[in-house]
Amino acid sequence: MLFENLKVNRVAVHEVFRRNDDRSIQTPTYADNLEALSAEAMGAFRLRMTDALSGQTQSLQMRIVKFGPGSFLETAEELVGSDDAAFLAGSSEIATKLAESQMARRIPGGMVIVFDGTVGAASVPFVGVIKAEIQQGFRRSIAGTKAIIEFLNNIFLTPATRLYKIGVMAFDDMTKPKPDGRRAFIFDSNISASNREAAATYFYEGFLGCALPSDGPYETMRFFDLTKEFIRGSDLHPEKKRDMVDSLYVFVRDEQDPTFTADQFGSRFLPAELKDPYANFMSTKKFTPNAVVRDTSQMGNRLRRRRLKFGGDIELSASPEALKTKVHMEAIPADGVAGDSDGWTRVVIRERLTGEQ
Repeated sequence: MLFENLKVNRVAVHEVFRRNDDRSIQTPTYADNLEALSAEAMGAFRLRMTDALSGQTQSLQMRIVKFGPGSFLETAEELVGSDDAAFLAGSSEIATKLAESQMARRIPGGMVIVFDGTVGAASVPFVGVIKAEIQQGFRRSIAGTKAIIEFLNNIFLTPATRLYKIGVMAFDDMTKPKPDGRRAFIFDSNISASNREAAATYFYEGFLGCALPSDGPYETMRFFDLTKEFIRGSDLHPEKKRDMVDSLYVFVRDEQDPTFTADQFGSRFLPAELKDPYANFMSTKKFTPNAVVRDTSQMGNRLRRRRLKFGGDIELSASPEALKTKVHMEAIPADGVAGDSDGWTRVVIRERLTGEQ
């Protein structure tokens, strides 16, 4: 969902705080009135939201998993079409929910901005919430002919440093049973397309009641990366590790079954002593035990070439097939050369040199 034609109706700003030393909740500071933003401020606010939520790497559409009484979705839905007094009261309730969700003391406080409006050509109603951490900075102003530098310790929502998180509930059709007809989106500056787990769990799960999306391209890529990480961190002989990685390439790229599980790979390709450690590793990383749709469309060239590094300056690149059939590598002693206690690697390539780059 591209957040085009974003129109903001009402804005309420509250403040939540880091938990006390005894982990009790410090009561939020609640707004007494809705904000009356100038046209310039509202334009900057809308632009900041549009840029963040339309991004392809740090914004995600989520699955709504909590939608009963007391959930964020329930509270947000009550704000749609409400009067200003009810909106202000409901936004205060949202700030309380966020304070309750920030269980760890390491989670900083910040401003809680609750806003509503419509988005898209169809003017779909939405309710959004921003957790914006407070920053420090300087402001330059002119008094007469003299420049004055002011130090400010309460800046937030600056474009340069995105210390904020955004959650939006869009209500396409509120006549349908929940959560159908509703969509959830988040923005978190910590996440990327290849590392969605970096999003703050307390915000999207504990507070918004959402879960990360589960889809074939992402799960296939994540399975590949996690399994390679496990193999490289194992105690297998280097040659055996290469064989395992070869099998991983074949399993992901060449198998014809439309779905797969991590257990299938472990059972077929890993030695007996690594099957249980591998299962535990994938469970710890929260990789799904269910079947995943095999889809390599987001993996680009990663399955076409393999790159092996020798020290910090030498790299060998080849297709998985060529590496398996035309390249032979083995570890050999350092032949008594001082400083080479880690040994050498003999590489035999069954092809003549045909070019240089």
